[in-house]
Amino acid sequence: MSINFSNNLIFAMSFLLVGIALVGARFTWTNLRGLTLTDWRCEPAFAGQTAVYRLGVENHMRSFRYGLQAMANGVGKEQHLPPQAQEELLFERPTEQRGVIAAEHAILSSCYPLGIFRAKLTTDDLPECLVYPKPMGAQPINDRPKGQQAHLRAESGSFTDMRRYAPGDPLSHIHWKAMARFDELYTKEFDGAQGQPALWLRWDDVQAAGVEAKLSQLCRWVLDAHAQGREYGLELPGLIIEPGNEDPHQRECLRALALYGGKEASE
Repeated sequence: MSINFSNNLIFAMSFLLVGIALVGARFTWTNLRGLTLTDWRCEPAFAGQTAVYRLGVENHMRSFRYGLQAMANGVGKEQHLPPQAQEELLFERPTEQRGVIAAEHAILSSCYPLGIFRAKLTTDDLPECLVYPKPMGAQPINDRPKGQQAHLRAESGSFTDMRRYAPGDPLSHIHWKAMARFDELYTKEFDGAQGQPALWLRWDDVQAAGVEAKLSQLCRWVLDAHAQGREYGLELPGLIIEPGNEDPHQRECLRALALYGGKEASE
């Protein structure tokens, strides 16, 4: 139109638009330049919750980075990064059922400032994410002890004796000097110790129909028993986890429930 009509106003507008496009493309590229990325991290989630992935990003420049998008499968939301800051960009994936969410290719991208050009920065793949069963069910825990008693959970008074270490004993009660002397772990005992029978969370005790309903009820029991500070063991078909009450023990039980039957979660 500029040439056909020899119109200076259209010529000016054409060159202005071309200049804006060139400058915009330059800004889109520099918006990602110089960023330092770390590995993705993901904490386990319960079915029905959102699995949150975290990507550490460090901005070495003295300028804001706008419209950063951590994306996988074409999905992501915009986030901003202050100058000379190190923060975490989040990416969320919905979960519907227990199991493992498979790893997936991910990128860091930006369309700032015009939204018509997209710059991309390759990141590591999203790692596999463990999804626990959804904790459900109103059936109370079977409080009948099975076999051994719980380890001492509340201790006061003076040191009286020591015994051989048993799985689940608090690490703070280990007699380290005795270990150095006898090359074996021993647990200290005190006056006024109190204990409760170990809870056994058994598959056969769940009054629910279907595998997923049973796993959801067991998941509810694991969370309740841990919150009460009780020592508990888990029995599944083909698997027995001895009683304990530490955080690693809870994660071991929840992992066993999540992976029961080799279930792979969907997104």
